[in-house]
Amino acid sequence: MAMEVEEMEKARIRKRPRLGWDVAPSRPEAQRALVTSRRSSPPKRDDDHEGHYVFNLGENLTPRYKILSKMGEGTFGRVLECWDRQNREYVAIKVVRSIRKYRDAAMIEVDVLEHLAKNDKGTSHFVQIRNWFDYRNHICIVFERLGPSLFDFLKRNKYCPFPVDLVREFGRQLLESVAYMHDLRLIHTDLKPENILLVSSEYVKLPGCKRSSSDETHFRCLPKSSAIKLIDFGSTAFDNQNHSSIVSTRHYRAPEIILGLGWSYPCDLWSVGCILIELCTGEALFQTHENLEHLAMMERVLGPLPEHMIRRAK
Repeated sequence: MAMEVEEMEKARIRKRPRLGWDVAPSRPEAQRALVTSRRSSPPKRDDDHEGHYVFNLGENLTPRYKILSKMGEGTFGRVLECWDRQNREYVAIKVVRSIRKYRDAAMIEVDVLEHLAKNDKGTSHFVQIRNWFDYRNHICIVFERLGPSLFDFLKRNKYCPFPVDLVREFGRQLLESVAYMHDLRLIHTDLKPENILLVSSEYVKLPGCKRSSSDETHFRCLPKSSAIKLIDFGSTAFDNQNHSSIVSTRHYRAPEIILGLGWSYPCDLWSVGCILIELCTGEALFQTHENLEHLAMMERVLGPLPEHMIRRAK
């Protein structure tokens, strides 16, 4: 898993240049549903060589959901924008690859999301799960449709940073979310700008910034709303369960993980710090893929590593 995370992050480093109904239908409705299914459900086809679900736009993901577009893709699978015929709303469906370890991670994510929702009092900032089902050996998780990720917004603006006041508001919500998870003894372990989504896609266009004196001035976009939500809980762990040795995406990985000292709640806080600096500067603080270089960069920024960590390091 750690190898795959590293491969994904090599592509990102900048030059960096994510069933059934409860009530049975009546006989006439069941007959109509069967006819509709025969007419519009996708023909049986194989997955691609990596286990991704192969689809065409306009076809159905079960008779309930019509596929409208692909919103994103990652190691886990693909996210599709769909129309929910039953609730008459747009949704985002995470279609997980038909590989055991990704299916297992998806079921962990379902459990975590349901646990978070059960304890939520309406003040936390997590994507809402609408439904989940197993379709042709793919775990499909149905979410509310949200806006772009903070990383996508940075990329759209040619990596011009967000205004400090906006970053402060992002940081407040992010810390509230992490505190809520930690109160439930949950550790996210994979906080990064790609996993923080704006609630709304609406934005305003303003005169842009220059990255250097030689750059041309360009227009940049700013979100109309600062509301954000966390996504991707497939790597979330309870504090009291056995932990894998390597977690977090490289740029946001805490030193205790690299040193093999074990990890707990503080690894999320380290990631939050790295994220806020990136939103303020437009660049990842630690752009590397090698452990010793990563530790050296940390020391350059923060000073020498504590002696007690060095003595225990593997």
